[in-house]
Amino acid sequence: QVPKDKWFCCDDCKRIYGALQSSVSNGVQIIPTSFSNVIRRRHLEKGVFIDEATDCVQWCILSGKSHYPEDLPLLSSAAAIFQECFDPIVAKSGCDLIPVMVYGRSISGQEFGGMYCVVLIVRSVVVSAGLLRIFGREIAELPMVATTREHQGKGYFQALFACIERFLSSLNVESLMLPAAEEALSIWTEKFGFTKMKEQQLMNYQKQLQVTVFKGTSMLVKKVQQIPNNSVNLPDNFPSE
Repeated sequence: QVPKDKWFCCDDCKRIYGALQSSVSNGVQIIPTSFSNVIRRRHLEKGVFIDEATDCVQWCILSGKSHYPEDLPLLSSAAAIFQECFDPIVAKSGCDLIPVMVYGRSISGQEFGGMYCVVLIVRSVVVSAGLLRIFGREIAELPMVATTREHQGKGYFQALFACIERFLSSLNVESLMLPAAEEALSIWTEKFGFTKMKEQQLMNYQKQLQVTVFKGTSMLVKKVQQIPNNSVNLPDNFPSE
């Protein structure tokens, strides 16, 4: 008999769920100095004016089911960024999947309840966002990432990805996978260390998990850096997002 309350297949899943809930309740956090330095460097390279905003860039993990009033505008901003950067992702029912994923809903047999939204914030404005789902210690997925056009190429997504990888490392998650469009393959493989996932491996995951796959994309995977002292090796010369 399945318990009525929340239940977990193993201690690792229980631990990861607890860490996610704690991160959501902790709210907005200032990113590490090493990450903000990358943003400053990218601003300098592009000749963009730098002010104190680069020293107080923040990030947070959001749940679409959040009851915190301060989270709702951030979730709405993240959904708007995805809709700005991507064509509508339409389910069989005709519904746009982007808000469904952001708010962790289920539709047409697809369950997005375990999806979390990770955002980077500058002066109370969300500039970059990603959707993250952790399936357990073995693997997590990052099915969608985007940066507002105004802020692309300034190192913001690079910093956001570093925050995500550091968080996954703290949970001892081993691998991260994501669906990549053809035009973005070289960015992910050359700058972030992803490789194409073998077809059999993807099929095995799809049998066990609700993996997010988009038409016309290739599934990529990388080992999560196991990071000592909360540091991350950030890629140099990162191109515009």
